[in-house]
Amino acid sequence: MNKKYRYRDVRLKPKIAKELIQILFSGKTVRRCEIDKVIIRYHESHGGLLSTAKVSPIRTALRYLQASGLAENLSKGPGSTWRIYEDSNPILSQTEQVIPK
Repeated sequence: MNKKYRYRDVRLKPKIAKELIQILFSGKTVRRCEIDKVIIRYHESHGGLLSTAKVSPIRTALRYLQASGLAENLSKGPGSTWRIYEDSNPILSQTEQVIPK
């Protein structure tokens, strides 16, 4: 658990998922299932809480990124693949360790 994690004890929401996707997957092409797994594991392992929303906050975050031109859905369906474009403004503080385990 990371005591400096700014979303400690906070439920995973689209805004949080969006920030984590941009940091952890910037410049990468990755399958949606991998995005889900890494974001949830990262958020939980740093003290965040799981979402209780009916619609996945990660799904919503990817749609926000796509609408902003920061992500592209390369293939639709259950095994969808996403390209996450690099963002010139890192959102999380540089003091946090942001390496997926």
